[in-house]
Amino acid sequence: MRSFQLVLAFALITAFVQPLALFCQDDATKAAPEPVYRAGGTVKPPHVFFSPDPEYTTKARNEHQKGTVVIKIVVGADGLPRDIKVDRSLSSDLDKAAMDAVKKWKFTPGTKDGKPVAVQISVTVSFHL
Repeated sequence: MRSFQLVLAFALITAFVQPLALFCQDDATKAAPEPVYRAGGTVKPPHVFFSPDPEYTTKARNEHQKGTVVIKIVVGADGLPRDIKVDRSLSSDLDKAAMDAVKKWKFTPGTKDGKPVAVQISVTVSFHL
């Protein structure tokens, strides 16, 4: 009876330890969040090289809306925009159009000491008829 209990205990431990080890390994291999810098000093800003114009909405065109939307973004070390937020609004539909356009933009990444890093910047999207 005692040997049966030992075998059962060993089987239970084996059944739970291996998945637990894999679960912990996944958490350990996740990368820490990329630090975000602001341009200045040794941090050089990213530069846009592809910036398609936003789509003018029918409503905005009919109402002759024009002006600029200021968007705050983080340009990752990969040169892609993320964390896109309106910093200065024009109208809800043009704000959305501006954000949709900026999502498509591509940048040469900002650098710190010559290495690509994530940098927070503001971009201006203009609407004119």
